[in-house]
Amino acid sequence: MSHSAEFNEAVRTGDMAAITRLLPRLSPDALNIEDDRLRSPLSYAAESSEAGVDVLRVLIEHGASLEAPAGWEYEKGRTALSFAISAGDPAKVEVLLDAGANLNYSRDGFGAMLDAVHGRDIRCDTRLLALLKLLIARGARLNDVSRYEESALRVLSNRGRFDAVMLLLDAGADEVQLQWSSLTKAVAIGTLADIEIALAAGAALEHRDFWKRTPLLVAIMTGDITKVRRLIEHGSDVTATGRCAKPPFFYAIQEHHEPMLLWLLSQGFSLRQTDEFGTPALTAAAEENNLSAVRILLDAGMDPDEKSDHLNALYSTSSPAIARVLLNAGADPGSLPFEMRRALAGLPSTPELRLLQASEDEFQRGWHRRFGIANPEEMTEPFWRNMVVSGVSGYEAENRFTERTAHGREPVWCAQRFGQSITFLADGRVIQIGGEHEDSYDPDFCIYNDVFVHEIDGSFRMFGYRAEEFPPTDFHTATLVGEKIYIIGSLGYSDARRFGTTAVYVLDTRTFRIERLKTSGDVPGWIYRHRAVLSASNEIRVWGGKVASMIDNREVHTANERIFLLDPEQLIWSVLA
Repeated sequence: MSHSAEFNEAVRTGDMAAITRLLPRLSPDALNIEDDRLRSPLSYAAESSEAGVDVLRVLIEHGASLEAPAGWEYEKGRTALSFAISAGDPAKVEVLLDAGANLNYSRDGFGAMLDAVHGRDIRCDTRLLALLKLLIARGARLNDVSRYEESALRVLSNRGRFDAVMLLLDAGADEVQLQWSSLTKAVAIGTLADIEIALAAGAALEHRDFWKRTPLLVAIMTGDITKVRRLIEHGSDVTATGRCAKPPFFYAIQEHHEPMLLWLLSQGFSLRQTDEFGTPALTAAAEENNLSAVRILLDAGMDPDEKSDHLNALYSTSSPAIARVLLNAGADPGSLPFEMRRALAGLPSTPELRLLQASEDEFQRGWHRRFGIANPEEMTEPFWRNMVVSGVSGYEAENRFTERTAHGREPVWCAQRFGQSITFLADGRVIQIGGEHEDSYDPDFCIYNDVFVHEIDGSFRMFGYRAEEFPPTDFHTATLVGEKIYIIGSLGYSDARRFGTTAVYVLDTRTFRIERLKTSGDVPGWIYRHRAVLSASNEIRVWGGKVASMIDNREVHTANERIFLLDPEQLIWSVLA
């Protein structure tokens, strides 16, 4: 790693010791040199939650430019002040302003106030009001409108931060931007008495504001059941929806108002309402990382696997706690994206190249896939372990090193996979099996036959196997029965498919030995992308997915429409339906 890259990393992580050590080694203009993302060190310090104001001060004292703009894609033109504002850090913003940073910048209508309400979840930002007060005091423009017709007032209103809306209105922001009626305003920032006055004056119950919300929908956002009840008593339309046909439930979910959500359920509001994209309420709750709402909706009978445009709640959440609740409710683990599988295994959810700490030597020794020579063989290859921790692709890993290997089209070993199963053991360990990297046209395409064991202390072990004892396996299921995991099905390499048979293996979670099981009965065939659960009668229930078969010398893949049962003791398949 170059001094410049090492310095940027020290800045991002707030490592003052490393910053102090590296500063004398940098050229005079190094503080303003852009990296591969076209960002300066000062912009990283302004944005990073790990870097304190002391880092900003040191960089400024050593000549860092306050106005050096970023140039990478959507960040183009952003300065350090812009990054500090969108990070929501009043202390950093004050340091930059005191040093002379320009507060009156604009990018396609995006000024300081719009940056202040973007870049993070402002709904629960405890520093938001302090930041807005600082910007107001320093003379920031209040009424900027972006090319997307957003303004600070509109964004704050959309996210239910009516306290911040009041602050901006009191400072002179243009209320017309909100398109509020007297009733909407009374509901959002007034009292019940204000609502009664507006109703008595004949205010329209179904008036639409900028976000196409009626006063009833805004009342739901406030979490005040008394306001909602009064509007309903006065005749408000309980089926009204907002922009993109957003239904009433979604507003309670968005604002994390669980008492309101329960009250709406008790009043018979329809759980079946979706927005114009077909999003179910459960998926909306998962997207908002609203754990309480997810539990409430599951208790109300919502299907954990209900989809819209092929997306479901499990795929949509970034909360490991919600993912576990959904999995326990029966959600399909095949819906877990790679990032969530990492989080559930105790790894950083987002792949990070900086975590790839392998040396050039270790890369050259371990870049290729190797099968085990025992059952199992514990794999300790340093490069592989680094790849598990970092989560980066084979392509990224190869480009990380200065000397390229002449591996041609052989794949670089990678832990970033599709079709990899994940199983949770009672003792807290997490088991991941097989999976593939990329598609068959990619030079790094590879199907693996290894097992990762993630311990509760954050450590992990890797096991490899002979290909003839456990072939490369992907899009299988892994069902825990006692202390054994039954691995059923696989897509696999095309030349390894045995049409008319079903691959069944068993992994012993004590020894990590894998054995192939010989089954009989009505087998599903070469099945993959299916579901499997252990039933109350101690049988493995298999359904869904696809079955590959050979018809008239042509390989075909058809949807599996039957339900199969496997007796794990007798190893006999039967058809339930």
